Amino acid sequence: MNLHLLRIYVRVVEARSFSRAAEALDITQPAASRAVRELESQLETVLLDRRGKTFRPSESGQALYEYGRSIFALERDAAETLRSFSSLERGQLTIGASTTVATYWLPPLLVAFHARHPGIDLRVIGGNTRNVADLLLDCRVDVALVEGDVSDTRLNSRIWRHEEMVIVAPREPSQPAQGAFHPAALSDHTWIVREYGSGSRSATDRVLDELGLTPARTIEVGSNEAIVQTVAAGRGLGLVPRICARDQLALGRVRRVHPGGAPIQRTLYRIRLPERPLGPAALAFEALLGEPLRDAGPD
Repeated sequence: MNLHLLRIYVRVVEARSFSRAAEALDITQPAASRAVRELESQLETVLLDRRGKTFRPSESGQALYEYGRSIFALERDAAETLRSFSSLERGQLTIGASTTVATYWLPPLLVAFHARHPGIDLRVIGGNTRNVADLLLDCRVDVALVEGDVSDTRLNSRIWRHEEMVIVAPREPSQPAQGAFHPAALSDHTWIVREYGSGSRSATDRVLDELGLTPARTIEVGSNEAIVQTVAAGRGLGLVPRICARDQLALGRVRRVHPGGAPIQRTLYRIRLPERPLGPAALAFEALLGEPLRDAGPD
């Protein structure tokens, strides 16, 4: 069935006039008349009982009018629904974020986004950098933020921000909150490290390599919080984002170790699937990512 012809027919029935329907549709009266006759020909039925200059729908014509009215009402509802998504009045946004980003950097962004667009349902899926990249490749997340660079050629990486990393050690009552270590001495300690595939593990391996260190022993754990807590329990050294150690440093449960040299930093990235277009909610969230974000503050 030709929906263009059906639209003209519905308007003719509603207006009870070919000329008024034609005017509303911005077509000529003969064009409206031809459209109804063509529709009757296609359907092989009489839709309008014509009596001189007046008409009324036949039984089959009335049935078609009711269906047509419902079809175009659904069309209007669909258009209004899509406009509400485009205007961010409703919808859903799924964000994939590696562990530290999801725990520390993302919460204030979620609050800010929700305040601007309360009709958007937000969902966060956490994991290490490799996990988040896989989620993006599977199109299971709309926006992806990771702690390590992704070498997968199917993805585009863009720098989002930099964060400082610190080496933490157990705090003994007689020791100061911060202290300097000769880099060589750091090899004599057990290091608490993240699993392979995480951005934090990559950063740790890079820093140890730059310092020329090979740890005597390692203990592998599943999060930066677990690194800090293990160190606070009295065992080993750990390299973590400063924001992760902030509370335990303030409480005096761990101390910060300075190996000398420039502050240790790593890069946080936004990653994208190039051929996948972003929806309105994802574009709005990415715009928010470009705004200044409050830093972690002092230790």
